[in-house]
Amino acid sequence: MWSPNARDVGGLPTRYGVPTRAGALVRTDAFDAVSDELRALDAGLVLDLRSDWELKEPHPLDGLPAYRRIPWIDPEAERLRDPEAEPRLLDVYRNSLTRNAKHIREIFAAIADAPADRPVVIHCKAGKDRTGLTIAILLELAGVPRSRIAADYAISEVHLGLQDGPEFSRTRPETILGSLDHLDSLGGVRGYLSWLGLTRSQLHRLATRLVPVEVEAIVFDFDGLLMDTETTMVESWQAEWAHHGLELDLENFWPGHGGNVTEDRYDVLAAAVGAGFDRTASHARRIAHRDRLHADLDFRPGIRDWIRSAREFGLKVGIASSSDRSWVVGHLDRVGAVGLFDQIVTGDDVATHKPDPAIYELALRRLDVQFAVAVEDTPHGVAAAQAEGLYAVAVPNPYVALGAVANADLVLSSADDLSLTELLLSARPGG
Repeated sequence: MWSPNARDVGGLPTRYGVPTRAGALVRTDAFDAVSDELRALDAGLVLDLRSDWELKEPHPLDGLPAYRRIPWIDPEAERLRDPEAEPRLLDVYRNSLTRNAKHIREIFAAIADAPADRPVVIHCKAGKDRTGLTIAILLELAGVPRSRIAADYAISEVHLGLQDGPEFSRTRPETILGSLDHLDSLGGVRGYLSWLGLTRSQLHRLATRLVPVEVEAIVFDFDGLLMDTETTMVESWQAEWAHHGLELDLENFWPGHGGNVTEDRYDVLAAAVGAGFDRTASHARRIAHRDRLHADLDFRPGIRDWIRSAREFGLKVGIASSSDRSWVVGHLDRVGAVGLFDQIVTGDDVATHKPDPAIYELALRRLDVQFAVAVEDTPHGVAAAQAEGLYAVAVPNPYVALGAVANADLVLSSADDLSLTELLLSARPGG
């Protein structure tokens, strides 16, 4: 590398099962000339965190499009700082995270908005304090274990020969670990960056700079998953049984596949009612009750946010439902959501129903993608998705126990439990 404290932060382990991407993020101390290594790097952004008072001469890249200087230290906030209240370097770091919030937001926004296919180089003077904090936050966002973040931070004093220097010049592991602990009190890394004012898309780009995402699309089941039509269906049947003075037995109510069993359910009801059962009147009464329940029915919690995020992140979005197209599109049209989906594949399009994977094979083909996340609410839906090689996320409806979908690659009680970025970073072919 071109200076003593320069290094690529690629190759570090993450909780997502893949190492940080090499050639995406480089940290360094200040440099006086453009080396051959830096030229070969062809950085999309070289971010200088130094303040005005540190500049003795122009930066060697000054005037080039890739170079930006955004001082970490906010001079207005610095005037209010009480150095005596910060006896340790850890205290300086902790307070700096909020004191310099305005400038820090600009720093991370610049990194997020840098070209995704070209490296980002970050430096200050020694490349250990301001650069160290910036890199630590990015590695935390990328899911690197804190022990490895601390090791990367600590090596700076070795590179710079500061092991025996003054305490404020050292890069002890406990200093950066304490700073990350403080970040937890500020809402965690995502909460902190959001508080700074970064958008959901910017957070996604920051994370995916270091951790690759292989997902090209997200495909949703419909009934019970996008909308809780399973509950409205059950309640309509319960009301119809109650109309006859009977109680619906839910134990044998669910078929274990995605096919239509409406006529079978009427046969069971007819047998229970006995002579005089009017199937036409029963159906009209039940459907009227169900339609009243549907009047205010919208997407389940978190689902609409996942869809919006997917579109912001450039993913394709589809539906793979065993239900009829008129049923699915009718509900989507009612809530103004038809245009949110690139493809809507339904039971009308295939000869078999879930757990047969045919509907997912067709969905992938129409979306023109190789790897996708499927979001399902039932065991047979999960089985269909996995049979076609999708990463299956189960968000079970109220009538499916969490244990019943334990074979899914990921089980959530609600889409609100996880950001789409976290889901996409975790999803890998083969589960």
